[in-house]
Amino acid sequence: MKRLLAGFTLIVFSFLGVWLLPARDQKNVSDDRPTPSPAKVGHPSFLSPHFKPIVVHQDRLFVANTPADTVDVFETSTNDLLARIPVGIDPVSIAIRPDGLEVWVSNHISDSISVIDTNRKSSTHLRVIDTVQDIDLEKRATNFDEPVGIAFASNQKAYVALSSENKIAVIDVASRKVSKHLNIPAQDPRAISVRNGKLYVLPFESNNKTQLSGGYKIDGDLVTFNAHEHSIANNNVLSLGHVLDIVKHPNVPDKDLFVFDTETDKLIETVDTLGTLLYGLTIDSKGSVFVAQTDARNHINGRSGTKKHGLAQLQNRAFLNQITRVDFQKNAAKKPSFINLEPLPSVKITPQDAFATPFAIEISSNDQTLIATAAGSDKVFTVDTSSGKVMGHVKVGSVPRGIALRSNDKGAPVQAWILNAVENSISHINLSDPEKPVVTSTIKLDDPT
Repeated sequence: MKRLLAGFTLIVFSFLGVWLLPARDQKNVSDDRPTPSPAKVGHPSFLSPHFKPIVVHQDRLFVANTPADTVDVFETSTNDLLARIPVGIDPVSIAIRPDGLEVWVSNHISDSISVIDTNRKSSTHLRVIDTVQDIDLEKRATNFDEPVGIAFASNQKAYVALSSENKIAVIDVASRKVSKHLNIPAQDPRAISVRNGKLYVLPFESNNKTQLSGGYKIDGDLVTFNAHEHSIANNNVLSLGHVLDIVKHPNVPDKDLFVFDTETDKLIETVDTLGTLLYGLTIDSKGSVFVAQTDARNHINGRSGTKKHGLAQLQNRAFLNQITRVDFQKNAAKKPSFINLEPLPSVKITPQDAFATPFAIEISSNDQTLIATAAGSDKVFTVDTSSGKVMGHVKVGSVPRGIALRSNDKGAPVQAWILNAVENSISHINLSDPEKPVVTSTIKLDDPT
């Protein structure tokens, strides 16, 4: 989607039709005119990069129905479907404006944000009233490539993660225009969040300080094979008998979390060594950051070339499934701590013990309980933030990737709605007892595929 040819641009714009109409083209729609049903087009899962694809506001649940290219709206007490709102292609993230009057939806393939009116007194209630884009008409290319996470600093300013650009777009809410970009010197920023005047940004494809250990002067530690001999002199075509090792190098960059001041948009802290694939992000009221992630162990059997390492050394565990915690002293990050969700590789685990691919994560209003999904194990689980212990878990649908959490007046979690991305369903969970979460109902989303 980086560069659009003229013909393809016209086709896409024609196909999207009303989805890309700005607000001024929809103001004359009468209040009593029914919202048209979305066309039964759809598409299979693109392994879409979800981040917060489901949110709850008052008595409304907003869900990114990714294969249908809609946002589906449900009444929380009855699970009744209130609206199916056509948006762009591949909706992956939803954010509610702080005043609750708009919902913004990032369309990963359309390279756009759909703005939905949620003002119940408005004649355009639950309709797309505007589209945020940034197109260079001269180059016929988008400057808003592959948006994922959305976060509001205020009712006037929003941030959008442009995943393939390694940038954060800063958007003026009133004009719907991109005012500037924040550069992220790391790969594929997706998860972003604002709390207490700070913007937190996670790159998805973070490093873990590993690299090929080839060089000229072998030291047996950081340089374990002669790169010229194996890669140039003898094996530059077929790589027959090629030797390759992987080691952890302390000087390899590993930037995992970026913290900005939302008043000035200035970078105030960068944190490293949080994990390798960083999926989910939540922040408590005191500014402690929790990251749902998997940490690669590719260095454990890294001497596959010189010592013939294999699965025996890896113990058949390619990743550690973890939650990383980062506390701050003023604006300076302390050393990260890690919650291992499974027994370490020296212990054989069973499916009951598995929490593969921690993905979505939210924290209760009282800061005491984490609710997270294990997308690879089809589970939702709870964690005590003080002890780091997993308290309970429950089986849900296939590949859970989103959580909409509700806490009670005392801040304790009481219920959650889980988006199961591959099954395309919602699991409604009772969290009154965090040690025994219970699925109370399942909502099947309309799936044209």
